[in-house]
Amino acid sequence: MIRTIALMLALLVGAPLFGGGLVEKVFSKKIADDWYTHFQKYVDGQCTAGQFPETWFPDADGKPHLYRIMSVSDGKLIAAELTISVDDNGNESRTPAKDTVTLEWKQWPPRYMVSTYPVATNPDSQDVIAFGIWLYLNADDLWLGNRVLTVVYEANPDLRDDLAGFMREHHLWGPRDKLTVGEVWDGEFAKWRRVLMPKKEADQQEKDRAQDCKDVVRLLGEYKAPGTRTLTLAEIAFQLREWRTKHGKSDIGAKYAGDVTSTLEAIAKDLANIETFVELADGASKAAKPSWDAVAGDYEKALALDTQDARLLSLAADAWTKHANPEVVGGQFKCTQEHSARRALELYERWHEREPKNYKVILNMGVCNHVVGQRDAARKLYNRVIDECGDKSLIKQARDYEKLP
Repeated sequence: MIRTIALMLALLVGAPLFGGGLVEKVFSKKIADDWYTHFQKYVDGQCTAGQFPETWFPDADGKPHLYRIMSVSDGKLIAAELTISVDDNGNESRTPAKDTVTLEWKQWPPRYMVSTYPVATNPDSQDVIAFGIWLYLNADDLWLGNRVLTVVYEANPDLRDDLAGFMREHHLWGPRDKLTVGEVWDGEFAKWRRVLMPKKEADQQEKDRAQDCKDVVRLLGEYKAPGTRTLTLAEIAFQLREWRTKHGKSDIGAKYAGDVTSTLEAIAKDLANIETFVELADGASKAAKPSWDAVAGDYEKALALDTQDARLLSLAADAWTKHANPEVVGGQFKCTQEHSARRALELYERWHEREPKNYKVILNMGVCNHVVGQRDAARKLYNRVIDECGDKSLIKQARDYEKLP
């Protein structure tokens, strides 16, 4: 390992190769410190040349915000936060804020520096090696340094043994672990990253990717069988887009590209039709004397297109409950339309499966059970609200209902 770092040091700072007397830690820190000084000058030079770097800085809660670095002054970064807008044609524009902020260099997380500093396009392998070493010493995630050094590893066969030895030691891989270049998914930037890793891990990654690819069959099946869906249309669409981003360039991505596109288009049409039915129902519900069964019917048409959507379940269930007309008659809690109460109960139960801690739904399930004569089931549901819910108004309603015969 002394030889490895000594070789890198010789490449980077012109030090002679020798085998003893200096520890690896000293070599690495020297390389890293020199590179960071160079990096600060690089950013300053980019700003001076009018090529303002754009990068992310986290706020106090850790949420990243996009900034444009406008200049370097007194050893600090002067930056303007960017607002991103997209026009009707899908063209993106980035507008800097009028007021700038002053940021310390240490506020710049290494994971965002990686996306700012040239690596794959950098012809200077020595510079890239220095960057990789800096990342290994300063970033919380070792894989950041790995993916930078992997660029050099793949481009320079003569350095592979030394680079592999350096990474092997820092990742604590065993001496018998065979290494190979594999790909890992970077969810934040939605990209596959090439990294050096043990072959057994790379093989497992490939198996996982194959399984991920098979998920598209499940998602397409979800859409085609609304009666057995476990996801909403929005969830199916989101997962299909995510799958396409992640696997679209693979062989199986090409195989299912047409099915994915047609399904996303069909979902978009369904969502538009849903809003039409909801608007009709909303309008009818505002009549002086609404026909609640007709209102519920329009909500049901929307629900048939998106069977797991909590909003549609609630709209239809509430409309059926109003049509059932729960009331106290002759000292008994009853309803005038029992079939509507039973339908409302079915919908509330489906809603409860998706949101088991929604105590408003649990209370409504109790009411529907109560008015169709299922008193024991209603009592259990009322008691759940009383015992578990933190909403005082719901607890009071549950206690009032529980007292009714």
